[in-house]
Amino acid sequence: MNRIADRFGRAASTYDAATPIQREVAVRLAERIAASGLAQGARVAEFGCGTGHLARALAPRLRPDLWLATDLAPAMAAAARTVTPLVAVMDAGRPAVAPGFDLVCSSLTLQWLADPAAAVAAWRALARPGGRLAVATLIEGSFAEWRAALAEAAGAPVGPAFPALEQACGWFAPEAAVETVVLTERHASALHFLRALRAAGADGADTGALKAGVMRRAMAAFEAGGASVTYRVMLAIEDVA
Repeated sequence: MNRIADRFGRAASTYDAATPIQREVAVRLAERIAASGLAQGARVAEFGCGTGHLARALAPRLRPDLWLATDLAPAMAAAARTVTPLVAVMDAGRPAVAPGFDLVCSSLTLQWLADPAAAVAAWRALARPGGRLAVATLIEGSFAEWRAALAEAAGAPVGPAFPALEQACGWFAPEAAVETVVLTERHASALHFLRALRAAGADGADTGALKAGVMRRAMAAFEAGGASVTYRVMLAIEDVA
């Protein structure tokens, strides 16, 4: 987890400009939260807040003094303080707060955690009876174009594997409202895409050990395919009993 914190921490100053898709996902999750009947005085806990995309999207409906935003990267947490003053550095997979929140939420953080099912269970336990759990996460099909280019170049699958929709649905109650959103991000080149990943903190170690020739072939294949990437996102809103 320290590597993830370091990676996203380094990207804190470039994250906002590099994450239009993440911002759009936060807006869509905020719309679903608002439609579910979030009260003005709701107590909220957010995990993986980044620079505050979700808090900004819900700003007209929230009281900043009742919104606890948390992130593993201290630099990201510091950036989020421009949106909401209650910010803590915290591992989303091991939340260290007392329960009793009206809303527990997270946008595009779950896919980075080692045990997503356990994290969802921990988040649910923080919501009061009658509260809500609202989560957006990447699922199978995300970054399919780049993964295909890497596999073609390396002769084997490379990069993060995201869960199938059915698996991710199993982390939530059967009656949870679930939908999928598919968004496409186009890039001028493979190099532009890789630089955008780095600026967003999403450049993992998956490709770091690849030989230069493999990366060149992958970049060429990615550009031949149109230099675009798909984000397939699951939005889940669960009423907590």
